Amino acid sequence: MNRSRDAYIFDLDGTLTPIGTDAQQDVLDALAALSATGATIIVATGRTLNAGVAVLEGANIPGYVVAGGGGVIAQQPGTEILRRSVMDDSLISELVAIGREAGADIALFRTHDLVMERDGIAAEHTRNGNSQVPISFEPIDDADWSDVIKVMYWGLPDLLEKQVPLMRAKQPNIVQSMGTVAEMSAPGSGKEGALTWLADHRGIDLNNCLGIGDSGNDLDWLPRMAHSVAPDNSSPEVKTVVDEVIGSQESGAVVRYIEELAKSR
Repeated sequence: MNRSRDAYIFDLDGTLTPIGTDAQQDVLDALAALSATGATIIVATGRTLNAGVAVLEGANIPGYVVAGGGGVIAQQPGTEILRRSVMDDSLISELVAIGREAGADIALFRTHDLVMERDGIAAEHTRNGNSQVPISFEPIDDADWSDVIKVMYWGLPDLLEKQVPLMRAKQPNIVQSMGTVAEMSAPGSGKEGALTWLADHRGIDLNNCLGIGDSGNDLDWLPRMAHSVAPDNSSPEVKTVVDEVIGSQESGAVVRYIEELAKSR
C-alpha cells in the first residue's frame, strides 16, 4: 500500500483517545513523527474546537481541526477559523424538541463553549471529552443560539437504542456517534461536508488521503479515503465500510499504526 498521502485524517474518541479522555503522550509523539515527514494532519472530531486544537498543540505540529462534528474548521498554528456553520434558530428549536420528547440530555455546542441545562452524569461525560472549554448551565431556551454549531444528545445506551430510530424518523440527519451520544450539525456540515470544503479550499485530494475512525459520525467520510482504517473497537457499521481493521485503540494499535506510517514515508 502506498502510504504517501495528501493528508492523514484522524477521529478522536475511540480512535486517537479512549472515549472522553485527552490524548496521551504516545499519541502526540506519533503524530509529531508523522508530521515531521511533511504529512498534513487533520483531526476530525465531534468534540469542541478547543479539544481538537489541544491535540495539535500538544504535539506541537501544524494542521487542521474539523470540530463540532463538522460545524467549525480551523487551521493551526493560531487557531485561524476557516469556516463556521452556525445552525439557524428554527433547526435548533426542532432538535431541542426532539431531544426533550426522547428524554435525552441536550448540549448546545458553540465555537468555544457548551450549554447544558443541568449538571449530572451527562454533563460529566461531556466535560470529560471537552475539558478545554466551560459548560454554561442555564435553560437552553434562554441561551444565546447565535453561535450554535451542533446539538448533542446524551442518554444511557438502552434509551438511545430505543429513541434514536424515532428521532431519526423526525430528523434523518441525526447521527448516533457513540452508545450514549447522538448529534447533528448544520445541514451540509457533517464531517464529510467539512472535509470536502477543506479539501477544496486547501488543494487536498480526499481520494488520496488516509483516514482512521470508529463511530457513526465517521461513516460518511471514511469511504471517500484512498485507504480507510478502523480500530477493532469500532462500531460494526464502520468496520463494514473501511479497507482495514486493526487492533483496538486501547491496545495501542492506532499509535503503532501511525508510527509505521511515519516510518514508511
